[in-house]
Formats: sequence, structure tokens, C-alpha cells
Amino acid sequence: MNRKRIKPLSKRAEIVLQVLGGMIKAGRIERNMSQANLAERVGVSRYTISLLEKGNPNVGIGTVLESAIIVGIPIMEDDVRQMTKVSQAIANLIEILPSKRVGKKVELDNDF
Repeated sequence: MNRKRIKPLSKRAEIVLQVLGGMIKAGRIERNMSQANLAERVGVSRYTISLLEKGNPNVGIGTVLESAIIVGIPIMEDDVRQMTKVSQAIANLIEILPSKRVGKKVELDNDF
């Protein structure tokens, strides 16, 4: 079987995943949802929800975000209109930034 080698995460990233997984678990329990209920709503297996709640880094980011939203964890902004404005502002910023910054050498004219 050909598997991709996953770069090890920093300790900070591991902790953030564990905390977010714990927050999702707590939100799920507060809403009296089973892992199976949440899994069905997200469209994944109960096993995936179990991994997510443990902070497993192999769970897809879309699954993590959708789970967080379903159990009421605020991710950025709840107002869709506001998020659309932020998204557009970011797109505009990306548009004006140079596409490549690294590797361009600037030649100085020091011939006085």
C-alpha cells in the first residue's frame, strides 16, 4: 500500500487539535448528541468523529469545521454576510499581492 508520509506536527498544533476535539465533544454532549448522530449530520463514520474528538490530525479540515459548526462552536464569524465580506476583502488583498516574493534579486545601482 502506498501511503503519503505525513510531516510530524508541532507540539502546539497537536495541542490545538486536542483542544478543538475536546470542545467539539463537549458541544456534542451538551446538545445530547451521540457520536453516531453527529457523524450522520456531518456525513462521516462514527469512527471519524471519535478520531476528531481525540485530536487526530488525519481528520479532514472540512469535517472538523462542519462538526464544530453543528455543535455550536463559533468558528470565526456566525454571520454569513459578514464572512462573505471578509472573504471578498481577502480575495482583493491576494489579488494585489505579488505572486512570488522569494528569489527575486534586486540589483542595486551603486555606480556613483
